[in-house]
Amino acid sequence: MLIEVVSAGPGCSICQKALSLVKQVAAEFSQIEIRELHVVEQFERLQELNIFSAGAILINGKTEFGSLPKLSELRERVYAWLDYEEDH
Repeated sequence: MLIEVVSAGPGCSICQKALSLVKQVAAEFSQIEIRELHVVEQFERLQELNIFSAGAILINGKTEFGSLPKLSELRERVYAWLDYEEDH
């Protein structure tokens, strides 16, 4: 499973909080890979996905959160994805 966090860089507090949340959840699941999507480097892809805010979170290429979620919400989505992957 790939979780991507949209980031405007190290000075972005929302981006850092989103990364921290993802890292907390990833610590619970060995199959999670984390990638940071830098707004400038991934601008075209983010436009195609209609993502216009830093801190957005994608799971397996799909936008799951357009803004910073609660830890419990992120954990729920990860569980849902893991259940889906097991079934398919």
